[in-house]
Amino acid sequence: MEPSQQQSTPPSIFDETFRENPDPWGYTTNFNEISKFRATIRALPKVQFKNAFEIACAIGVLTEKLAPKCERLLSVDYSELGLVEARKRCSHLPQVRFEQMQIPKQFPTENFDLILFSEVGFFLTMEDLLETKQKIIDHLLPGGYLLMVHYRGTAGDYFILDGETIHDTFVQNSASSLKHLGDPRKKFLMLDLARHHKRYRMDLFQRL
Repeated sequence: MEPSQQQSTPPSIFDETFRENPDPWGYTTNFNEISKFRATIRALPKVQFKNAFEIACAIGVLTEKLAPKCERLLSVDYSELGLVEARKRCSHLPQVRFEQMQIPKQFPTENFDLILFSEVGFFLTMEDLLETKQKIIDHLLPGGYLLMVHYRGTAGDYFILDGETIHDTFVQNSASSLKHLGDPRKKFLMLDLARHHKRYRMDLFQRL
């Protein structure tokens, strides 16, 4: 079933994906995914966060790496099937809680000093992406950080938007609320900013 370009990819698609393969994107086995997660954690601007929010946690592989840097961490996903695996993986981490949530139709009421928006913007229409952007801004504490990570390519099952468009949308018309700090990997990658790292765009923002 192909999703309509007039609506974001429905949660049922992700349930079907996890039903067919418990790790459909190779988060535990694919070198590029493992390297991306390592770079994501290294790119965090602080050692510890009080209350963090991870959008689209899937089976919780990155969640498990992020949790030690958070006093509290809310991780959400469209798919309850993915969340079943995430809860198992992170059962030893009491600071983590999981909820099934369809962003942006559903969004937490609390505020955060870190929001991670990684590899999920592809599945949103531009209308939903703009709504997500505003809700992220509204729920990011002054001085808090937004870290975005997305694959640069355009080919993917049920992709509606590409990575460059997603990130550019957050950079544009945001100067009054978000300070764009650029690609945080540059401070530690140096000559290693090669090949598999170039496959992904990473941008860090700070709430004004």
